[in-house]
Amino acid sequence: MANESEAMRHIRATLCARIDGIAAEIGHQNILRLCENVDLVRSTAEAHGLMPLAQLTRSLEAALAGGERGPMLLSYLDMMRAAASCDRSDRSAGESFAAAMSVRFAG
Repeated sequence: MANESEAMRHIRATLCARIDGIAAEIGHQNILRLCENVDLVRSTAEAHGLMPLAQLTRSLEAALAGGERGPMLLSYLDMMRAAASCDRSDRSAGESFAAAMSVRFAG
């Protein structure tokens, strides 16, 4: 991330803080608030071209809509934090994060 602008570093840091905030509130907030917070991360990621993070948040949103709860949420949030910190935003990076999530859930 050496060539990354100060503004983008700030955006990434803000996204990581939001993800950490979501993780800290797991079990203390209702599902609607959780979905709103995840949606905020997704929309910010999309607006700034952070496609691997946006892709993971869409997957988490689908899982939440399907009734998924519990430890799976923390696995998603851990991977989302890694994606927010990743300096790659290409499709291949997104596919790598998606594959990593599949391995976590299969293991």
